Amino acid sequence: MCWNPSWQRRLARLLRSDLDLIKAAVSAHVVPLTRALDAPGKVSPAEQRHWIERLVAQVEPRTVGPGAAGKRDERCERLAGAAADTVRRGRRLTRLLVGRRLPDRAADRQMRAWHEQGAIPSDLIAQARSPRPKPDPSDASWPAGVDDPATVLLGPWSDPVDLEDALERADALMATRNKRRLALGRVLDRIARCWNFLDWGFERFADWVEQDLDMSVRSAYRVRAEGREFDARPDLARAVDQGLPTERATAIARLADSTEDTLRWLTVAAHLPTRELMRASCNRKHRVARRDRYEALIQDAPALVRRALEQRRQRLDPDRLTETAADSTGLAGWTANTTPLGPDMDSPDADRNIRVALRASVDEASRGPVLVERGVLDAARWLLETVEIPAARGIGRIRERADHTCANPECRHRSLRVQVHHVIPRALGGTDDADNLRCLCPSCHLRLVHGGFMAIEPVGDADVFLYPGRAVVVR
Repeated sequence: MCWNPSWQRRLARLLRSDLDLIKAAVSAHVVPLTRALDAPGKVSPAEQRHWIERLVAQVEPRTVGPGAAGKRDERCERLAGAAADTVRRGRRLTRLLVGRRLPDRAADRQMRAWHEQGAIPSDLIAQARSPRPKPDPSDASWPAGVDDPATVLLGPWSDPVDLEDALERADALMATRNKRRLALGRVLDRIARCWNFLDWGFERFADWVEQDLDMSVRSAYRVRAEGREFDARPDLARAVDQGLPTERATAIARLADSTEDTLRWLTVAAHLPTRELMRASCNRKHRVARRDRYEALIQDAPALVRRALEQRRQRLDPDRLTETAADSTGLAGWTANTTPLGPDMDSPDADRNIRVALRASVDEASRGPVLVERGVLDAARWLLETVEIPAARGIGRIRERADHTCANPECRHRSLRVQVHHVIPRALGGTDDADNLRCLCPSCHLRLVHGGFMAIEPVGDADVFLYPGRAVVVR
């Protein structure tokens, strides 16, 4: 109940993998689960054994919690200026090669591992030339001796009646999870402040968390900090009780400095996709200007969506699509009988189905010092000198200008496998100009756009992303 969604995805990836030896090591308490989540993908048992042995040899006792704040780790070094920029560029390149979001520490470990091996897997760079084969999804293996935690909240499992029923169950589960997480944070904070764990036979709060709760100490301190933060912000606590996810509430807490500011950010956050809100909370430097831009865009968004819907209606005129109005799979979403996209602007709550996002800017990157383990700087320099992304030709050059990032504001996935999408298909008069090209990840491009579940309509200096029943305006 205390894991955030990124941990859930990484845990699901581990459970569905064929890393049986690493799973057994976690069950035997030889390898911490936090390190096993960063294990490589499909590798042979011999390589798994080597990875476990090397990890066990590197594991050292470490103080976790507030008491460790004043202790300087001899293995770490503080970098600033050009050295810090080198490490940041190395981390970005590592995330691009891996194709998924990585915490800084995980990216540093991956750079050092490649540096020690003296080579980078060739299949990572080959992603830029050819698409990877389709994954082979296998059933997730759940430990036999552990009960399913969802049973406590939803009761015994039963198959959903339809998709709507499944989504309602998921929403109810997440709302209950958020409330329980907030309550758990408040309880942990009170126990730590009142030293109640001493009455239960433990000398340290961390020992009680590990042995009685069977919970990660790092997660416990994170949840406790959230509970303390929400206790100091009753408006956010009330919003969480009304269904606001704790991840969004935590992001608002990082952005707001006062009660009035919190209320303004709550209003703004109701119109932001989750990925956009998390991106805004990562940089507090320009939060006031960013909030003003959001509020201005929220005012302009309904008019932009109306123009986009009218523009799309004219393009889907049956008379203009006579030649392609049948079964052309390459023009999915551009046939006269296509599924309607976008919100119903005649509905009284149409504005609630419109969200906004800002275009990514290079000014958002941090420029401060970084604290890394020794050897990371050398690994970053080696990585930047060794890796050479294949040069793109033709319309593929838009990938580099888009920083290999998916344009879908609800995705923002960054990978070498991003594909180029024509906003207006060439069969309907579209060109190869940069204004008509967008980068999309394979899932958004093939499943959403060509599946008829998403469309992009440029309106002035904004892009309107249309989905079934809703829209997101990017400017």
